Amino acid sequence: SQHLLGIINDILDYSKIEAGKLDIEHIDFTLDQVLQNVANLVAEKATAKGLELLFDIDTALPQRLVGDPLRLGQVLINYANNAVKFTQKGEITIALKIQEETGADLLLYGAVTDTGIGLTAEQTTKLFQSFQQADSSTTRQYGGTGLGLAITRQIAQLLGGEVGVDSVYGQGSTFWFTARLGKSASQNVPPLLRQNLEGKRTLVVDDNEAARLLLGRLLGDLLLEVDLADSGAQALDMMDRAVAQGRPYEALFLDWQMPGMNGIELTEKVRQRPYEKMPRMVLVTGYGREEVLRSAEENQIENVLIKPVNASMLFDSVARLFGQHNPGAADAREAGDGPAVSMTAIRGAKVLLVEDNDLNQEVATELLRGAGLVVDVADNGQIAVEKVQSAAYDIVLMDMQMPVMDGLSATRIIRQMPPFKSLPIVAMTANAMQADREACRDAGMDDYVTKPIEPRELFQTLLKWVKPREGLPAEANGSLALQAQDSSTTKASGQKLPVGIPGLDTELGLRRMLGREPFYVLMLEKYVVGQAGAIGAIREAIAADDRKTATRLAHTTKGVSGNIGASAVQKLAEDLEHALQQEPPSSGLDAMVDALEAGLLPLMQAIAVQLSPPAAAGAAGLAAVDEAQLTELTQRLRSLLQDMDYSAGELIAAHAALLAASYPKHIKAVKQAMESFDFDLAVEQLDAAISSRGMAS
Repeated sequence: SQHLLGIINDILDYSKIEAGKLDIEHIDFTLDQVLQNVANLVAEKATAKGLELLFDIDTALPQRLVGDPLRLGQVLINYANNAVKFTQKGEITIALKIQEETGADLLLYGAVTDTGIGLTAEQTTKLFQSFQQADSSTTRQYGGTGLGLAITRQIAQLLGGEVGVDSVYGQGSTFWFTARLGKSASQNVPPLLRQNLEGKRTLVVDDNEAARLLLGRLLGDLLLEVDLADSGAQALDMMDRAVAQGRPYEALFLDWQMPGMNGIELTEKVRQRPYEKMPRMVLVTGYGREEVLRSAEENQIENVLIKPVNASMLFDSVARLFGQHNPGAADAREAGDGPAVSMTAIRGAKVLLVEDNDLNQEVATELLRGAGLVVDVADNGQIAVEKVQSAAYDIVLMDMQMPVMDGLSATRIIRQMPPFKSLPIVAMTANAMQADREACRDAGMDDYVTKPIEPRELFQTLLKWVKPREGLPAEANGSLALQAQDSSTTKASGQKLPVGIPGLDTELGLRRMLGREPFYVLMLEKYVVGQAGAIGAIREAIAADDRKTATRLAHTTKGVSGNIGASAVQKLAEDLEHALQQEPPSSGLDAMVDALEAGLLPLMQAIAVQLSPPAAAGAAGLAAVDEAQLTELTQRLRSLLQDMDYSAGELIAAHAALLAASYPKHIKAVKQAMESFDFDLAVEQLDAAISSRGMAS
């Protein structure tokens, strides 16, 4: 089915190109985001075959460009997928550099090099043509339609470039392309930390020569002094000699998967050395990510880099490694995302935030107020229409999917009022498809930002649409620097950052909270409470054939999951949302809801267990639990247990996060007793749980 879907997608793309219907966008984008998407789609396939996936990006290449990131990524993914398909061992390198440059634009040269089967001169003449492959056996052995490269050629031409291939039979191939891209007006500033890193001694240990040299070059670009080792044994020898010479290494970058001695084993050997000062250690891996993260945590390795490593990711890691802070950047975690953005010009501007979800409201409000803006909140489009008529706003940030009145309807009404025809209205949406963008424009919106909110994208959009003017009531100390604030929200939680939770990317979530751990922890707590009844509500809406409500609930789960870095749950919710939007609706909705539940509930349970011990529940933000709802739920559960009704287990599963957060020491015992058919013990454990909260049973 997946193979058939790939064929259909190729044919549809090719048909669009032939009909002249393939649109090429010209929008600002960040190159690292394109590469991250490529890595997400290709890295797993590469690592499954034991291949190294490497990025070799010219440091002179601007991070912010103007063009079509979707189509640029499509070319890279097409080439990279082919490279994985035709390569059995070795590495695949994705390289980007500037081929030509003018004041306004540049010609990008991109290439994907593999160590695969290679091509003969005769075979290369058949490539980039419709329904053609290197030879007649290729389709049978490797699959494919012969359309992928033809589509790539057409896209490259639409991007103002061309394609080609250089290959040696039996040794590998380099498929290349060029594309004309504009330079963004908001370019990166040179990182301020590099002079603080200059000369720090670093050792890269990797058995793969290409990966070792590339990582060494990237570290050298940060002005570090870099040495290279191809094994753990050589690394230990070099470290001993460096210490003896009085020039010890300050940081080690260790590949996890090495023959003889892997990266974890090497860290153990290093710690056994009688060094006066231990070097900082970073584990670099592209294999078995969850397994590696657990192993790293068990061995107290705090720094893990996931291959393929790009320059900004590495800079961000090095900055944290050496405890540096980049003045003028929002936070070290965000420094890799691009330049610091000064909000001084529009500080004090008044923003109307239109958003129905509490967690999304809190995240956006905290970011905006932290940047020195004045924020009003409207829970739906109808309230927004009323508020714009009663106060003067500099910009409206409008969610698209809300109860009572959605963002599109509210925007149409606002645009019909003469005083607000030029009021900037920016959509906030988790749907970034072309159709959604067109719907925003048709309704009268000026722009959009995607959810989950990326702080830099949000701030750059605000700077684009809010006009600096005299008399803005500047908020105290507001700027993108976002100093550590003393607000109740940022210090409400005394909990430590959760670690090792499968499906939760804390680094991504922290970046979206500008690196503020207390605020991120608070958002995790609100997520547990806010999503406790999400699955039940979605099921009820589907059962009532209320697809509009079910779609909105799935959309909300998608957005808030993305905010905290729960990308897997975000994807499951997105799949469900798309299925609900189909006409007729998908026949597999129940299975998709089950899949979402299977991803969401364990995540919430794990978060609740780490963040919500009973003594800290109130202070940690769980005071927001609806006590009446909890009391009703507990009474229902107790009644079922007394009746020896095994559906009590379904009730526990449906409200797992709320129960785990409220009764973390007892609910597991209740469930275990029930599963052992000891309902009397289950009732006793539940009564103990009730007593621990001071509730009446």
